Amino acid sequence: MAAIEEHAPASILDQDLYKFCMQQAVLEHYPDADAEYRFVNRDPSILFNRESFEWLQERISSMAELRATSDDLEYLRSTCSYFSVDYIAYLSEFKYNPSAEVTCSLDETSGTLSLRVCGNWTRVILYEVPLLAMIAESHYRFVDVDWNYAGQREKIAAKGQRLANTGCKFAEFGTRRRRSFRAQDIIMSELARIKPDGGSGGISGTSNVYLARKYGVQPVGTIGHEWIMGVAALENTYRDADRLALLKWHQTYKGRLAVALTDTFGTRVFFSTFDRDLADMYDSVRHDSGDPLAFAQAVYEHYKGLEIDPSTKTIIFSDSLTPEIAIGIKSRCDSYGIGCSFGIGTNFTNDFSMASDPARGGTALNIVIKLFECGGRPCVKLSDDRTKYTGDVDEVKRAQSELAEFYSI
Repeated sequence: MAAIEEHAPASILDQDLYKFCMQQAVLEHYPDADAEYRFVNRDPSILFNRESFEWLQERISSMAELRATSDDLEYLRSTCSYFSVDYIAYLSEFKYNPSAEVTCSLDETSGTLSLRVCGNWTRVILYEVPLLAMIAESHYRFVDVDWNYAGQREKIAAKGQRLANTGCKFAEFGTRRRRSFRAQDIIMSELARIKPDGGSGGISGTSNVYLARKYGVQPVGTIGHEWIMGVAALENTYRDADRLALLKWHQTYKGRLAVALTDTFGTRVFFSTFDRDLADMYDSVRHDSGDPLAFAQAVYEHYKGLEIDPSTKTIIFSDSLTPEIAIGIKSRCDSYGIGCSFGIGTNFTNDFSMASDPARGGTALNIVIKLFECGGRPCVKLSDDRTKYTGDVDEVKRAQSELAEFYSI
């Protein structure tokens, strides 16, 4: 068993795979587009202090030293054959420039953290996940310190074993919400050992490329909302953005990484353009907001309406999952004869008890960094969960107006 690392590695691969996947697509289709990302704290009761901010600033500055090593590039070449020779060459020269691309400030009176990332989209797309991981760790190092690692191994082993034994196939998605790199390292060291006890489930991989390599599991990830949000802005359409984004993704990956994300502008909008041709191109759809059971039924009915056998397709669920929720969803999908798998993040890497009172659970952060502008146009997300709407208020209204048949304004 590999040794647990106390601190985050100075590695460009301490990153979620889907960011590399999207970077390749942006490099191919929109290499000259500029973008702006903004940090959003969905829970204003979560605050930051001077110590956490100074630590965060130091970590952000240190990103300038990161480079892909020859071993990193060889791992990507051998493990992720969908990355092109040109993209690997681009990544070999890639370096962060945080002094020019990241602006971060703290209002010490309110404890409010502000952060923006601006620059060429291809370059700045890789910041989101490591920045979120750093922000979370800064909070748990210097603000919420009433916790420790006691019982984490036993807790994650029990979760993973239960999922495996009930036939759930799952991946670890917790990089952006982890309490620390060590926390995620512990989680992966245990999950990599899980074997189903008579069940057909088990771990399919991790989104974190560094830990996938370390523990000999598959790095997993495909597409995020920002790809579709960016396409909508650059092509100046909300009505047709899902279709255009999926077609461009298919042009890049030619049937690989064939997972369609459904809720950027609402699932009803997505299904309105997810026709037979697109459904044949994509093996899976991903659920990331709204009622998962209602979604499973809608997917089943949509495939039946397209005269596609649902048993040939898979739904990937990734919204606020726990083992109990995943097991319930699997039961429903089984009743429809449709495959399912699960990406579990916060419940794996940020499920801690208070050290002073182990009977009480700690607070997990609800933070995001979202694409705010692309190509000079504002970007929005109209999730199936209204609390996850992001973007300029007026632009959200404009998007809803363009999609008026699907929204009550």
